[in-house]
Amino acid sequence: MMDVSEELWVINYIPEPKARFMGELMVAPEGLKFKSMFENSNATVVKAIFTNVSTFAAAGGHTVYRYSNDKEAHVELPMSEIISVEEKSKYFMNSVHIKMKTDEVFIFNYGFLSVKKLVEKIQYFMNL
Repeated sequence: MMDVSEELWVINYIPEPKARFMGELMVAPEGLKFKSMFENSNATVVKAIFTNVSTFAAAGGHTVYRYSNDKEAHVELPMSEIISVEEKSKYFMNSVHIKMKTDEVFIFNYGFLSVKKLVEKIQYFMNL
């Protein structure tokens, strides 16, 4: 039986191919919460993705929240709205792709480190 406690991962959130936020991803039974520690990509690309005011994607009564104030980014993904999670590897770069009910995909990259335990934890919480 897997531990049902929350876990914290220091990982990169990739909202677009040339955008990257290093931050903390909290994985809990109610959902995933990402808070950036710093942005390490092209600021112009990032500004196009995250506006200075709160942005919401709504579908079927569900809301995915993304926010940026040019210093940090936040992403909250309710576990009940996640429809799939999969591990992907490209050029030895390991990432987790999370697909929401809105068909939006969120990508978290862990570099050369394995994301197998992260994927297993998310899948476990999805099936609670």
